[in-house]
Amino acid sequence: VCTGTDMKLLRPSSPESHYETLQHLYRGCQVVQGNLELTYLPPGADTAFLKDIKEVQGYVLIAENQVSGLELQSLRIIRGTQLFQDRYALAVVGNAGPAGAPGLRQLGMRHLTEILKGGVRIERNPQLCFQETILWSDIFHRHNDLRNETWVENARNRSCEHHGPGGGGGRREGVPGVAVPLASPADSSPRAGPDCRALCAKGHCWGEGPQDCQT
Repeated sequence: VCTGTDMKLLRPSSPESHYETLQHLYRGCQVVQGNLELTYLPPGADTAFLKDIKEVQGYVLIAENQVSGLELQSLRIIRGTQLFQDRYALAVVGNAGPAGAPGLRQLGMRHLTEILKGGVRIERNPQLCFQETILWSDIFHRHNDLRNETWVENARNRSCEHHGPGGGGGRREGVPGVAVPLASPADSSPRAGPDCRALCAKGHCWGEGPQDCQT
């Protein structure tokens, strides 16, 4: 068990010490008692220190990062005892570098199956793929009163390629500015951007590999 943070979007005075603090807080941790706030991580940052986290009791905030991926593949449950902006259990906002620099490319939360309280907000992540294929309604607990507080934006400035077993790839472009209030099976249409159906039977995925199908 480890203690989370409550910094919101406050910019750290020293990016280097901020990164070291996050590593110290979360390396080897399985349950975060407060909020998991991952902010201002530089390109190429090693996020292996996150790989053991299974539960977050507050909210998860992923914001203003330039790193291309986060190792949150073990995360299973977000309880939402505290919420970002009093509404969101998961907020993924503004994860892009300066022009030409990398940004967050996929969420990779392949084991996330439950959000007990709070909605989801995903916006201003120009490199992010697959977020609109996730069936968020399956993740929200049936008694989550904020389940409709969900805004998933899929405007992006790159193509999301997904290669099937035969090596072929369906290239689909996201429609700039389109936001889906809640992903549904109908969102597997061409406008939705990436196509997970080559690898995932139900067409919902967290990332580019067969291990990233939403279960």
